[in-house]
Amino acid sequence: MEPVEVVSGKALWGVICGTYVLPSDEVVGAELQLAAPHLRVGLAAYKKPTDNHYKTWADTAEATQAEKDFVKKLSQLLDLAAVHSWEVFQLFLLHEYRGAEASLVEVLASQRDEETFLAQLWSFYLSDRLHLLRCLRHIVANTANRQHPYQSLFGDFMQDVLDKDGTLGESLVQQVLLCTRMVSPTPQTHGPHLPSHGPHTWLAHHLAELREVLATLLVYYGSTTRSPTPDTFKKLVQLAQGGGLAGRSEIQEGLRDSHGPLVEALDATHMLLLILAINADSPTSGHNLCDSGWVSKLDPIMAGLGARTPHLAPLLAWAVLQLRTSGGTSSGHPKIYHKLAQRALHGNVFGYLQTALNNTAIKGDELLLRLGSSVVYSLVCAAAGSLDLDRVDYLPVLNSLAKNCLAHDPPAHLFWSEEGGGAGLLLPQALQVFPHDVEPLLSLTTALALANPESCHKVVELLSELPSITWVVPEAESQNIQIRLSDCYTTGPLHLMPTVTVATHTRGMLISTEPLVVMWQMETNAWQGLLAIMKLLDNEVGGGASLLDPRLITAVSATMRLLSSVLTTVPTQLPALIHFVHQTVGLLHKVSQVTRPPGALVAALLEFLAEVATQDAKQVWAELEGSPLLPFLASSQNTVGVKRGKGDPFLGYRAGGLRALVCGEEAAMGKYPILCSYTRLLTAAIKGGVSSGCVRGGVVFMAREVTGALLRWCYSNQEEREIVLDHCLALLHHTLEASKMDTSVRDLVVRQLVDRSSAGQTLLSVVVSGASLESALNHPTHSPISTHAHRLTRTAQMALSILHRLVGEDSSMGGLSQLLRAAPSLGVTLGGGGRSLGSSSPPHLALTVALYAHQRLNPRLSYLALRTLTRFAQKLDVPLVACFGSEADGIRDALLRRLDSATEDVRVKVALLRLLTASTTRQQGLTNAFLTPPEKLLDPLTSLANPSTRNESGRELALAVVELLDALWSEKYTTATVYLQDKEDFWKALIHPITTGKPGEVSDAVVGHSLKVVARQVFSSNTKPSASLRSAMDQLCNPDTGAICQWSKHIVMSLESGSSSNKDVSELLLPAWRDFVVVLVARAKSWLSSDQKVNLASDILHALLHQLELDTVDETLTILLAELYLSLVKHCGKQLAEKADIYIRIGKLLVMVQEAVMSTPTHCQLLILGAALRMVTLTEVSHQSQGQVLSLLSPVVGLIQQHGRLAGSEGHSCTSASTLGVATSLLHQCLLRCPVDTAQLHLTHSNVIPALLNATEIYMKIGEEEVVGELLRLLATLSRISQLSEEFCSQSISSTLVIPPSKTDLLSEVVWGVVWGVHHEGVGGVEGSVNVAAVHLSALCGSLAAPHRQPGLALATAALVTALAPHASLWIVLHPASHSQLTAATTRCINLTTHLLCTPRVVQMELSGERTSSSVTSDSSATTTTISPNTTAVLDQMLKVLCACLGAIRSLGPDLTDLLCGPGIDVAAWTLFFHPSFRPVSAHDPSAQPSLASLTSVLDLYDSHASKESRGVSPCRGGAPEVGLSVRVLATSAEQALLLLLTQSTLALMSAETSPRDALRVRHGLADEMNSFFMRWLGRRPAVSPLPSTSTAVPGVSSSVHIDLTYLRLAQQLVGRLCATK
Repeated sequence: MEPVEVVSGKALWGVICGTYVLPSDEVVGAELQLAAPHLRVGLAAYKKPTDNHYKTWADTAEATQAEKDFVKKLSQLLDLAAVHSWEVFQLFLLHEYRGAEASLVEVLASQRDEETFLAQLWSFYLSDRLHLLRCLRHIVANTANRQHPYQSLFGDFMQDVLDKDGTLGESLVQQVLLCTRMVSPTPQTHGPHLPSHGPHTWLAHHLAELREVLATLLVYYGSTTRSPTPDTFKKLVQLAQGGGLAGRSEIQEGLRDSHGPLVEALDATHMLLLILAINADSPTSGHNLCDSGWVSKLDPIMAGLGARTPHLAPLLAWAVLQLRTSGGTSSGHPKIYHKLAQRALHGNVFGYLQTALNNTAIKGDELLLRLGSSVVYSLVCAAAGSLDLDRVDYLPVLNSLAKNCLAHDPPAHLFWSEEGGGAGLLLPQALQVFPHDVEPLLSLTTALALANPESCHKVVELLSELPSITWVVPEAESQNIQIRLSDCYTTGPLHLMPTVTVATHTRGMLISTEPLVVMWQMETNAWQGLLAIMKLLDNEVGGGASLLDPRLITAVSATMRLLSSVLTTVPTQLPALIHFVHQTVGLLHKVSQVTRPPGALVAALLEFLAEVATQDAKQVWAELEGSPLLPFLASSQNTVGVKRGKGDPFLGYRAGGLRALVCGEEAAMGKYPILCSYTRLLTAAIKGGVSSGCVRGGVVFMAREVTGALLRWCYSNQEEREIVLDHCLALLHHTLEASKMDTSVRDLVVRQLVDRSSAGQTLLSVVVSGASLESALNHPTHSPISTHAHRLTRTAQMALSILHRLVGEDSSMGGLSQLLRAAPSLGVTLGGGGRSLGSSSPPHLALTVALYAHQRLNPRLSYLALRTLTRFAQKLDVPLVACFGSEADGIRDALLRRLDSATEDVRVKVALLRLLTASTTRQQGLTNAFLTPPEKLLDPLTSLANPSTRNESGRELALAVVELLDALWSEKYTTATVYLQDKEDFWKALIHPITTGKPGEVSDAVVGHSLKVVARQVFSSNTKPSASLRSAMDQLCNPDTGAICQWSKHIVMSLESGSSSNKDVSELLLPAWRDFVVVLVARAKSWLSSDQKVNLASDILHALLHQLELDTVDETLTILLAELYLSLVKHCGKQLAEKADIYIRIGKLLVMVQEAVMSTPTHCQLLILGAALRMVTLTEVSHQSQGQVLSLLSPVVGLIQQHGRLAGSEGHSCTSASTLGVATSLLHQCLLRCPVDTAQLHLTHSNVIPALLNATEIYMKIGEEEVVGELLRLLATLSRISQLSEEFCSQSISSTLVIPPSKTDLLSEVVWGVVWGVHHEGVGGVEGSVNVAAVHLSALCGSLAAPHRQPGLALATAALVTALAPHASLWIVLHPASHSQLTAATTRCINLTTHLLCTPRVVQMELSGERTSSSVTSDSSATTTTISPNTTAVLDQMLKVLCACLGAIRSLGPDLTDLLCGPGIDVAAWTLFFHPSFRPVSAHDPSAQPSLASLTSVLDLYDSHASKESRGVSPCRGGAPEVGLSVRVLATSAEQALLLLLTQSTLALMSAETSPRDALRVRHGLADEMNSFFMRWLGRRPAVSPLPSTSTAVPGVSSSVHIDLTYLRLAQQLVGRLCATK
C-alpha cells in the first residue's frame, strides 16, 4: 500500500458534521478530497515502524534536532512510522496544543514537561483515530439524508471516491480484522514513555474503534443497496465465535469495570450487523445465505453460537431464515433449526434485543437506533411467522420490545402493513383487555404515535372505532346480564362508566369472574373510554377518597403519555383533544388538594399540559392560575403599598404543593419526572409571553429553591442529573431573554444567579465543567453526535449564555463579582469528567470562560465564550490578561490559529474579532498581547477583509474585520497601523468592496468602517502617503471607475428611500463618508478631480434638501450632511460657483431652513449659512454676482427677521447668537454685491430693521460682542443704502444702540450708522449724531489720539466730523464740548498720523508692545526687522484716517474760492485750526496745536512714495520708503492737504489777530516749502505740458493716481500770489 498522508479526524469532524458549523461546499469538498486517501483505508493508513524508518524521515525532514529527537521517542510510543509520527505531532500542535507556541522549545528541552507532552500526544493519537472512523460513518450515514446540508456532496464523494468500486465494505471488514490482530501496548513494545494509564486507555479506544467500524458497516449495508457477500458474512460470524470480539485472552486480561459499556456496545453492534446480514425477513429465493453450499459451510459455525447471550439473536435469525427456506416442515434439517430457535428463545433473546436497543451507544445515535429497531422488528416479524410466539411467556417481553421498535419509521410502517407480523401478534391481545387494562394498547399506540405523522393518524383512527370494550361489571348492574359458560349478554342497559353504556341484547365474552370482567362486542370510541376513566378518577378524588385506585392512576398516566405523543407528532390534533385538556386541568386542581398527591399522576398530567402549552400557553396557564399545587408570586403592582425590606425580597411568594413533591419526594428518590414536566410547562409560558402569578412564582421557585439545590440532590444516574440541569438552565435562560417578564422577577432571578450560595454556585460549576467538556466527549464511550453529547453541549451553552446575559446586566455586576473568584462545587462536572480543582485558589471566572477557546468539537461553545469575554472586556475594571495568568499566551495562540483556519466556524472568528474590537478601548493589554507579534493577527485580517459576501456569515465576518481595523486606527495602535500602512495587499483588500462591489450588494457598514480607516490613514500621512496607500487611493478615486460618485449617489438614494439599511447609512456610512471626503478635499486635494468634487457637492446638497423637506428633521443626519457640504464648498467653492443653478439651489435650501427654522437644529443652520456665506464670498463684486446673490437675499432677510425676534428667548433651541451672526454676515456680503435699488426693494417691505435692533440690544446686554459687531456692521451698511424705515434713523440709533464705554471696538459701526443717517436725513439726523458724539466723546477722541491702535474707529470719527461739518452751528448749540474736542482731536490726528506713517518701524513696535508711546520719538533705526503684513495693513488704514481727517477739517473751514473772491466774508467767523507758522510741532504733545508744517508733512509723505519718473527732476529726499502705501489715497490726501494749506494760510493772513511779523513768516515759510514741492513736481516744464502718460509711481498703477498737474499749477499760482500779497 502506498504511503498515505495522515489527516486529523477531529479537525475533519468539525468541518463535515453539519451541526454547528457550515463551511461552504467548496471548503468541505476540498477537505474531503484531502482526507480521501486516509478515509478509504482507515486504520490501515497508520504505518508501522520499519528498520530504517527514522533515518529515512530524518534525512529529509525540515525540523530542528530537538524536534527530530522528540519524534523518535514519539514514534516508539505510538508504534508508528517516523513520517506519520511527525504528521501526528504537527496535527497536535495545530489543533490540540494548549500551550504557547514560543514555549514549545522549552517543553521539548524539559524531561518532565516532555513526559507530559508525550502523554498528551498519546491521548490525542488514540482519540483522533476514533474521530476519523466517526467521520467515515457520518459520511456514509448521510449520503441519503436529505436533511443534512452536505447530503449531495457526501453522495457524490461516496460514489466517486470512497465506494467507487464497491470496495468500502471489504475495506471496513479488513479494518475489523486488523483490529483483532492488535495487542495491548507494554513498555517493552512501546518504550519507556508509555503513560501509566496507557494500556487502559488503549484498550478503551481499541474497543471503541472496533465498535465504530462495525457500526459503519451496519450503516453502510443498512442505508445502501449493497449487502455483504457470504464470505464477508462468514468472516463476521467467525469473529463472534468463542468470547466474541472482546473475548480474546489478551483483551480479557486488561478489561476493567470501566470497559463494560464499551464491550456491551461492541456486542450489540456486532449482533445487529449479523442480523442485518442474515436478513431473515427477506425473500428466500435468490438469498445468498440460502444457497445450499454456503448453508453447509455456515451451519457448523452458526450452531456453535449461543454460548453468549449477544449471539442468540443471530442464531435465531439464522434459524428463522432457514425455516422459511424449508417451508417450516418438521422433517430433516428444519428440526435442527427449530432446536436452534428454541435455544435462542429459551435464552431470552427478545430480552437481550431490548437491552441492546436500550444500550447507550445505540440509543444515543438516532440512525443506529432507527436501523437497529428496523432490524430487530424485521426479525420479530419473521420469527412470528415461522415460530409459535403466541404464548403468554413471550407476550410481555414482545410488547416491551415492540414499544422500543415501533417508535421509529420502518417498524411502524411494517406494523400497519403486515397483519401477520406485529399487528397480528400484539394488537389482538391488547384490544381484548382494553380499557380494563389499558397498558398493552396504550403503550403500543404511544410508540406508534411517535413514529411519524402517518402512523399517528392511524393511531387516532384506530382508537376512534374499536370492535369491543372490556370492563368490570358493577355489582349494582349484575342483574342486567346473563352468563352462560364464557358467553354473556345483556338483558337491560348496562352502565359501565360515565358516558359509556352497553345496550340491551349485547353479547360479550367472559374474561374473569373475580372480579367480573366481560369483553362486550360493541363498537367503542376508545377516546371516550379514556375520557370516562379520567372522570372516574376525578370523581374518586372529588369524593375525598383517602387512597386512590392505582389502576385508575395507571390508566390516566398512560392516557396522558399517549396524548402527549399525539400532540408531539401532529400538533394540529389539539382542537380534537380539547376535552382532555379541560379534564386534565380540572383533575390537576383536585389532585393538588390531596394530602400526598400521586407523583406519577402529577408528572403525567404536567407532561401533557406542557405539550399543550407549546401551542396555547396563555389558555393553559389561565386555567392553572390559582392552583394550590403551583408556586405563586403576587405582582409588584399588588404590593406597591407594602414596604419591601432588604431581607425579604420575596414578599407575596408561596411555593405551593410542588415544593414537597420536587424538593422532597423526587429529590429523595433521584428521579425527577415532575420537575422536568413542570419546567417544560413553565418554559412554554415564558416563550409564549405569559406573566401570571403562577408563572412568576414558578420562575422564582426554580431560581431560588431548585437551581441552587441541584448540586446537593441525589440522582439515579448521571443522565438524570444532566437532564435536570439542562431543563433548569434552559428555563432560566429563557427567563432572562424574555422581554415580557416582569422586571422585579428578572431582578430576583439575577440576584439568585449571582449568589454563590444559591443558583450562582450551580451556574459556576456548570461553566467550569463545561470548559473541559471536550475531554469528556473525547472519551471512547461518547460520540459527538449522540443525544447525550448534544444535551451536554446544550447545557454548557445555556450556562454560558446565562453568564453572558448576567455580565451585560448592570444590576448584576455588583453580585457577579462574588462569582469571579468563587470555587465551584467539587466533583460536579458535565459528562462525568473535567478539570481538577485541587488548587487552593480557584481560577478567575474570565480564565475559565477563556478556556472554552480550546473547544473544537462544538464551535458554538467557543462562540458563546468569546461573546462573554467581550462583555467582560467592556465591564470589568481589571485587565483580562492578568486574569488569564500563565494561560494567556496559550489562549492567544489557540485563538489566532482558529482565526487563520480556513475551516473554522465563521461565528467564532466574528466573536474573536468583536472581542478584540471591544478590548481596544478598555483592555489595551489584551489587544497588545494579540499584536505581539503583529503579523499573527494582522496577516489573517488581510485575507479576511474581503471574504465571500454571498451569505450572511461572510458579510458579518467582513464587517467584524473592518470594525477591528477601525478601532485600531481610532485608538492609535501604532504597532498595527505601522505594520499595515505599507502593505499593498492590505489596502487593496480594504477598498475592494468599495471599488468592485455594487452599492446594495456590499454592506454599508463595511464600506463605512473601511472609509474611516482610509480617512484616518490619509490624514495621518499628511503629504507623504506610502506608495501602497497612493496606489489604493488612485484606484479608489479613479474617475473612470466612478466608485466615489457611485457611493455618493447610493448614500443620497438610501436616505431618500428610508429603507431598512438606512440606519447603517445614516449612523455609520454617512459619518465615515464625511470624514473621508473632508480629508480628501482638505489634505489630499489632488486625488479628487474638480468634476468629482462638484458631483459630490451636488449629491450632498440634494440629500440636504430632501432631509429638510421631511416632516421630522433628523438632527444628527442633517448636521452630518451640512458639515460635509460646508467642507466641499470651502475647498471647491470656485468650481461650484461656475454652475449656473448653484445659487438657486442654495437659495432653495435657505428657504427651507427659513420655513422650518423652529425644527432645524441650530448647528445645522450654522453649517448651511456658513456654506452659503462661503459661496458668496468667493464671488467677486461684479455685475454677474449681482444676479447670483439675489436668490439668497429674501430667505436670508427672513432668517434674520426670525432669529432677531427670537433673540434671547428661553426654550428655543433653534436660534443662537452664532446663527444670527452668520446670517447677518451673509446678508452683509449679499448687500455688498447687490445694486442699491434692488437691495432697497427687498428690504423696504421687511421688518428686518426692528429685528436687528432688538437682537443688537439683547445680545449687547448679555455680552455677545462678536455677534453684536456683525449686527452693527450690517446696520451700518443698511444705513448707507437709504432710510429703510422711520424706526431706523440717527435718533433711534443713538438711543437704541447704546455701547458701553468699555466696548469701543463696537463703536465704529454705530458711528457709521449715524454718519449715513446725517447724509440721508440732513439736519434731522444731526441731533442723533451729536448724541453719539457726546456719549462717546472720550472714546472718539481717544481713537484720533492713537489712530494706529483703533484705525477703524478713528476713520469713523473723522467721517462723523465731516458729516456734522455742514451743521456746525447746530452742533455747537447742541453740544459745544464735542465740537471743540473732536475738531481739535482731528487736527492733532493729522499731525500724529503723518508722523507715524513716516516712521513705520515705530508703529510696528507700538503694535507689538516693544515700545511705549513716550519713546516713540527715539531713534527707530535700532532695529532692523522688516515691516510685517499686519503693520502694513494698519498703515494703510491710518492713511485713510489721515485722508478723512484732512477732509473733515477742510469741511469745517470756508471754501477757498469764497475766501479769496467772496465779497464781505467774515474771516473771524472761521476757526484757524493750525498755528500760523511752519515750525514743526511734536506729534505726541496732546496740548500743542499743530502748525501749518503738519500739512506740508503730508505733501512730503506723498512726495516720498511717488516714483522718480513721475517726479521728473530731483530724487526723493528721504530715499525709498520702507512701506508702499496706496499712491491713490496719498494723492487724495496731498490734494486735501494742499487745499487746506491754502485755506488755513489765507485765513491766517487775513485774520486781524495775525501780526505782520507772523504774516511775513507765513508767507516766507509757505514760499519756501511750496516752491521746493512745486519745483520737484513741475520743474521747468511748459505750463501746458502734462506728465508723461506712460509713467507710473507703483507698478500697475497709472499716472492718473497722482495729483493733477493743472491743479498743481493753479496751486502754484495761488501760493505765489499769497506770498507776494501784503
